[in-house]
Amino acid sequence: MEWLKQMSLKKSLSVIIIIFIAVGLVLYFLAMLVISNISPTPIWVEPFGFLKLIPPFVIAVSMPFFAGAIFYRIKLKAPISQLSMGAERIMENDLNFSVEVRSKDELGQLCRSFESMRIELIRSNRELWQQMEERKRLNAAFAHDLRNPVTVLKGSAAILQKGIEQGNLTIESAGESISLITQYSARIENYIQAMTSVQKLEELVLVPKAVGWVALSKELKNSLAILGANAKKEIEFLTSGEDRQIYVDSYIVHNVAENLVSNALQHSKESITVDMSCDDEKIMISISDDGPGFSSAILKKGAAPFLRDDNTEQGQSFGMGLYICRLLCEKHGGTLTLENHPNGAKATAAFHF
Repeated sequence: MEWLKQMSLKKSLSVIIIIFIAVGLVLYFLAMLVISNISPTPIWVEPFGFLKLIPPFVIAVSMPFFAGAIFYRIKLKAPISQLSMGAERIMENDLNFSVEVRSKDELGQLCRSFESMRIELIRSNRELWQQMEERKRLNAAFAHDLRNPVTVLKGSAAILQKGIEQGNLTIESAGESISLITQYSARIENYIQAMTSVQKLEELVLVPKAVGWVALSKELKNSLAILGANAKKEIEFLTSGEDRQIYVDSYIVHNVAENLVSNALQHSKESITVDMSCDDEKIMISISDDGPGFSSAILKKGAAPFLRDDNTEQGQSFGMGLYICRLLCEKHGGTLTLENHPNGAKATAAFHF
């Protein structure tokens, strides 16, 4: 019957009807022949002779019903069952099934289209899930990166307020604080604008500009010192390299340095060291702390998003800040290196220009 399954619905229905009509006619004439042989007297002469015509009549009338039943069983039952099952699974948000295509007729093509739709739904759901994950990462990065600039702004404002209250505010100290407030207000504004225009962190655009190394390192020292004061821990600064014009994205350099320092301050015991250097090719910023060091999970897996330390004593999250740092370093053609030294952890960011 396979040849019949591959026919179109119209053609197969016609073939089945013709076959059953032929079978019905044959059975009808055979029945009439048997009745004639049994009863030599003509049927229409015998009393109630018409009753003998009932079997041939039943045979003739039943053939279309048999034809319809066979047509449904061969051509309609399986694909309708497959499509009904698929529709119910989709309504239950279950796409873990497949629609079997058993023929090349119209219903087979419909099953094939249904299966294609199911596969497309799976692909669309995966894309939607990936977009949600990217948005989750982006929102987490957005919330994480706003903390450091806000801390610097609050620290600068606190310095101004303290100077005013104690009456020892100088033009120089006020100018430095106001400069930081202006600088970081602009950074927050630019950052919000940048984050609202991208769908994922990897889409952040690198904008290198000419800046003097001495000026950049001084800006870094001023802002990072406020983070240390806010955490009530000491920061030792080491700076090396000749003053020169370098082309870097200051926002990225500040962002990475602040994230690394924030992580170090969070896990250090008393103090951290920030070593900044510049040569003909790159800027290097190394942050060392006196804490317990990076766990084996961090050193093995690297800076991955939402990665948590497997050290049950710490239970702290290193993931988002280090992940942002790694992405920004790579966007600047550099690297982020994580390692442990005898007294704690060390993170080194490199920015090539």
